[in-house]
Amino acid sequence: MPNAKVGRPVWEGHRQRLRQRMEREGWDALRPHEMVELVLNYAVPRQNLSDVARALVARFGSVGGVFSADREQLLAVEGMTETLSEWVEITGGLMRAYYDIHAESDQRLSCFQEVQAFLKPRLADASVPGLWALYADFDFNLITYSDFGSPDDCWDGATARRLMVEAINSGARYVYLVRFVDAAPLSLPQDDMPRLRALTETLCAADIDLVDCVLANGRDVSSLRLSGRLRVEEGSARMLALREQYEGAGSRE
Repeated sequence: MPNAKVGRPVWEGHRQRLRQRMEREGWDALRPHEMVELVLNYAVPRQNLSDVARALVARFGSVGGVFSADREQLLAVEGMTETLSEWVEITGGLMRAYYDIHAESDQRLSCFQEVQAFLKPRLADASVPGLWALYADFDFNLITYSDFGSPDDCWDGATARRLMVEAINSGARYVYLVRFVDAAPLSLPQDDMPRLRALTETLCAADIDLVDCVLANGRDVSSLRLSGRLRVEEGSARMLALREQYEGAGSRE
């Protein structure tokens, strides 16, 4: 039987060596175009992207310059496609949000009080109506957050897909939605609740837990989880434990 590795493109072995070097020695062991190449390979894993990566670094001057470029600028580089440019744009946005957050403090979201503490200084600058997603790791440490703008339909399939893509890309385990509404007292239309619960179940199937949907109006915040409106399905031990953690963490020292 012929060797399955015969005929494998040379660039595939090159990519594997880059990844192994990064895992062994860290990102600093790679040259700028090699860093960009590895990131691009997650978007298009079976193509030789070395020349594209070199062209990007040559055009924008650095790794930071590549991931700060907008889509129109990226598409002007030979070899770039819509898929690659979208991937670079999303990755760059996540990088900036991550470093902005961690430059301020190590923020945790293990309970509603901590979510409030994160949101309060940002309420005045938020667009109303609007939607944010906060992403946290397995230890409830905030990784990044994303502004969805003012989508026509907050609970449709497009929202679910974007939530899953951003959660996976950032390595998140928990998601918190923040719905900015122009209402006092804070409320969500009753017709939205079944669809929000369906979104929760969709994310749960992908092993991503929607911990809470917080309503905010520029001054105040309110938790649908703690009010009982974002109900946990009977028999879901994992979600029941998560709710207990979310309600009780603020009372522990």
